[in-house]
Order: sequence, then C-alpha cells, then structure tokens
Amino acid sequence: MKRKQIYLDDESDSLLKKWAAMKGVSEASLVREAVAGYLDELERRGRKSGPDDPLAGLVGMYKGDVPPDAAQDHDRYLYGRDTETTTGRRKGDRRL
Repeated sequence: MKRKQIYLDDESDSLLKKWAAMKGVSEASLVREAVAGYLDELERRGRKSGPDDPLAGLVGMYKGDVPPDAAQDHDRYLYGRDTETTTGRRKGDRRL
C-alpha cells in the first residue's frame, strides 16, 4: 500500500468523519473505498484519459459560458476559422 496525502475542504472533511464513524471504519479506509469505486467506474466506462491522451490537456482549459453553437461550429472556436470542404461548404452543412 502507498501513502498519499490529500487536502479536503471543511465540508468534505466533516462528511468523511461522519460516514467513517457511522460505518465503523477508519477515514483512510473510506477514502480508499471511494477512490477504488471511482476508478472502477472510469475503467468500466472506458475513460482511461491519461498523459498519453491528446485531449486530456484540454480538460478544464475553458472558463466561461459555452456558446450555443459550440458543438456544430467547434472549428471556429478551436482554430479561429470555419472548416470548409472542397465544395466551399462548411462540414456538416446539409443545404444543397
């Protein structure tokens, strides 16, 4: 087993103490149980983002409101331009 040091806000610390006492286990045991459950869920969903995941660096970068057309016009927001096809129409444009 490896030793880890974590920081908790006051509310999380109080809840951890409360639940550990209610379950009759140590706080460390409850933290290990919670971390194991969380990591198992990530593995189950296949979200294995790590240092080799090129998108992992984007997580948490954007602060603010998301524009309503961000999903459709993501190239404009990511690269500052619309992505066009060879026909001159934007990708995803279904108009003839």
